[in-house]
Amino acid sequence: MQEDLSKKLLEVPSDVLKEIEEYEETMHSRRTSKRRKYPSNEDIVNAIRNVTGGVVNRHNIDLVFDAVKQYLEEQGFDTSALNESRFWRLLSSLVRKNVIRTELE
Repeated sequence: MQEDLSKKLLEVPSDVLKEIEEYEETMHSRRTSKRRKYPSNEDIVNAIRNVTGGVVNRHNIDLVFDAVKQYLEEQGFDTSALNESRFWRLLSSLVRKNVIRTELE
């Protein structure tokens, strides 16, 4: 019976084998593809600290959101869940806690 099975496998046309191999590769790549994770609030806070250097002034305050978003993407995060209201809430809490200084004058 084993011999019959191996003979049958040898009789399979090469184009069918190629199609099966391509299908297996696509299925394997789908299973092993890893999604990028969403940034946590702690990740966003660390990104704000790194991008701003601890100081936000009137010249860079409008650019901070885009810079932090780009920084997180470079770190491998999926930033689709990062919206401006979440970002500004975290930034204002850092300012209230005196973690980030503001120089808006």
